[in-house]
Amino acid sequence: MIVIDSGISTRRTALWLFLLTFIVYIFPLTYNLLHKPFFGTAQQDVAAASFLPLVILESGDFTLEKYHNFFIQNWHSPYFVAEVNGRLVSRYPIAPAILAIPFYGIPLGTGWLAHPHRDWLVFPWSVFYPAKFAAAFITALAVTMFFFCACELADARTSALVTLAFAFGTSVWSTASQALWQHTPSLLFQLIGVWFVLRGRHQGALAVAPGALFFSAATIARANNALPALLFTLYVFIEYRAALTRWIVWAIPPVVLAVIYNTLYNGSPFVFGYQEGFTQTMSWLRLDGIVGLFLSPSRGLLIYSPFLALTLYGAWLARRESARRFYLFAALVFVGMTYNVSMFQNWDGGWGYGTRLLVDALPYLTFLLLPALLRLGHIARGAFWASIAYAAILQAFGLWDYGVRWHWHWEDYKFDVWDLARSEPLFYLRQYLEMAGHYLNRLMTR
Repeated sequence: MIVIDSGISTRRTALWLFLLTFIVYIFPLTYNLLHKPFFGTAQQDVAAASFLPLVILESGDFTLEKYHNFFIQNWHSPYFVAEVNGRLVSRYPIAPAILAIPFYGIPLGTGWLAHPHRDWLVFPWSVFYPAKFAAAFITALAVTMFFFCACELADARTSALVTLAFAFGTSVWSTASQALWQHTPSLLFQLIGVWFVLRGRHQGALAVAPGALFFSAATIARANNALPALLFTLYVFIEYRAALTRWIVWAIPPVVLAVIYNTLYNGSPFVFGYQEGFTQTMSWLRLDGIVGLFLSPSRGLLIYSPFLALTLYGAWLARRESARRFYLFAALVFVGMTYNVSMFQNWDGGWGYGTRLLVDALPYLTFLLLPALLRLGHIARGAFWASIAYAAILQAFGLWDYGVRWHWHWEDYKFDVWDLARSEPLFYLRQYLEMAGHYLNRLMTR
């Protein structure tokens, strides 16, 4: 059964969801700027994307030589940049920086970036703040698109509830919304692509074709997204064959732009900066990766977002849904992307917080909550929301410093993602309890 809600109520709900998620997402930024520095951000992996919008607005190109000395002085080995043909360029895709350009105009034009008027904040560290604002805005848009996709599969109320779980109970909050990761545009592009695909259920085959543009852009933003792009091309071939030619044509523009950029800045149309990781650190079967991505005390998806276990029930129920073929492909995309991540030696994501490397696959898994949530009894539904509250608390832990203190507390920074007693969630729970204790002592001794 296709569920089509009234446009007015759906759009109003979408607006409220966007405002809620955006306000929550920018809380760490607002707190730091209006009160005092407390929340940090991941810097090395997102540094190039955070500086590029400024470079593009100032000089009109994508080279980072101006900040070379800053990178060398502040990072022992700034692996996020590389020298190609005598120019310093980003080793990561530039899609996050492109989307963030509009958010740098006012801070740059008003002089705020150069003079933030905060004793503790100086240029060029200030560039991470518009980057954080942009990431929050882009991710809030992605959450809104998730809601629109869900509304093609279920009623608006159920869609809104699952959207809230997606927004605050997963690493979408602690990762994508807090800095300009590759995951940030990846989520938005993929979900717009999925929305076009789902539109075909009530608007016909030709309505799905523009979705290819966004799946293609998602692949350019993060190479791992080639798998969902290919699988949904197969889905279109099976479900909307009349649209296949247009689908392929729509996929071409992002590829052309990427080839031009890679040729000009990476030295070859087939080089995208960190492709060596695809050949040097992969293994076809890495059981520790497969198990660890779900159950590792410091990196397991079901440790940080246990409510997602309900998707197994949702997948079972989906076989009876009118959209069962979509649910099947969503499940295949999640399984395929998870297996792909498990193949890497650094399947745990390295220095970071939570389940970062699964962020791109989370929408597909979360869609499978929709059939299940409609059939939960009162007690099961209460347990479900309790697990979401638990997950939201764990995601909030990661806003503080994105795992930096947890990594620092290991000898020689050699962390163990399997150590339960020294797991990341427990570490931050102790840190916050200690801070709460200090705060209470200060109140009682006044």
